[in-house]
Amino acid sequence: MTITLKNIPLGSPWEPGRALWVFGYGSLMYRVDFPIDQQVFGFIKGRYRAFLQKSHDHRGTPQQPGRVCTLLANSHRESVCWGVAYKVKAGMEAEVKELLDFREKDGYTIEFVSVFTKAGAVVCEDAVVYVGVSSNPSFAKDHESSIDATAQVIARAVGPSGSNREYLFKLIEALRKNGVEPEAYLQELEHKVRAIAL
Repeated sequence: MTITLKNIPLGSPWEPGRALWVFGYGSLMYRVDFPIDQQVFGFIKGRYRAFLQKSHDHRGTPQQPGRVCTLLANSHRESVCWGVAYKVKAGMEAEVKELLDFREKDGYTIEFVSVFTKAGAVVCEDAVVYVGVSSNPSFAKDHESSIDATAQVIARAVGPSGSNREYLFKLIEALRKNGVEPEAYLQELEHKVRAIAL
C-alpha cells in the first residue's frame, strides 16, 4: 500500500529500530487499535485542545464534516493538555507508525513532544503527536470556530467511526476516569452539544 502524506514533515527524530511513543489527546485516549507495551496518563506543556480539525473520514463525511481535536500553542500562560502516552510494542514500531499516518491523514502533521506524569516526571522526550495545523485545508475557518458553531457540528455529524458527539463524550469520560476534570472549554462544549442533540 502506498501512502502519500503531504503534511507530514521529513527528518523526524524517530527512526526505525528505536522505541516509539505516541501521545493521544483525542480518540486515541479511549480507542487504541495498535499493540502497546506500556501506557501512561500524563500531559504535555504549552498546548491546549481545540475542536478545529474537520473530519471527513471518521466522525463526519465529505458532505457533512465532523470536528475532532487538534492542539494549539499557548504562549501567553502556562498550559497543559492531558492525554495518554503509549509505548508501541517492540518490533511493531514501523508498522504502527504507518497505520497511524494513514489514520491521521486528513490534514494532520507530526510533531514531537515531551510527556510528563501527574507527578511531573518525564515519561519520554520525543513522543509522536499528530496535530492539525491551521494551514491545512481541513482546519476550521474563523467563522466556523466559535464554540456555538462547533457544538452545532458535533451534535449532528456522523461518520464511519460513529457520531461526532460520541467522540466528545468519550474523550471527557476518559479524562474523568483518570482523575482529571475536563478543561472549561470541553465542559462548555459538552453542555451545548447535549442541549442540541439529547
